Amino acid sequence: MTASTSLRIDTAIKPISYLQILFYVALSGGIILLAVFASLSLWQYVVILLISAVVIAYLALSRPILLHLSQPPLNKSIYEDWQLLIRTSCGDALWQAKLNTVNQSSWAICFDFNIIEPYQRRFTVAIFRDQVSAEQWRELSVLANMTASKTV
Repeated sequence: MTASTSLRIDTAIKPISYLQILFYVALSGGIILLAVFASLSLWQYVVILLISAVVIAYLALSRPILLHLSQPPLNKSIYEDWQLLIRTSCGDALWQAKLNTVNQSSWAICFDFNIIEPYQRRFTVAIFRDQVSAEQWRELSVLANMTASKTV
């Protein structure tokens, strides 16, 4: 193992995922297709469009965005003392968290955390394959496989 190789996960995460955008576009297309087949009146289409725009804007602007993920030191449990760099509407902040679960699919890995600092809450985030490098994806996949059989 070289000196630059680390045994800990320390991953920068791109804030935008094209896979996630593609998923949302496909979902929106499906909803539009259903609305077309429903043969609604014009004012009903306008109401659906306005409500959809408000919901999408709210979700896009209010949800914290994970920018960096750091695993605890090797002398601690894999579930304790995670550090998350989060972008919120108030700016970037470092959060401390406890890892609950990690679930993996072929396109995304979902992390479920209990945030300890700055305030207690639950935080679930999906990291899509195109948001990290191939090596970082491999490291996150190993973590998901390690935690899949264990319970907290």
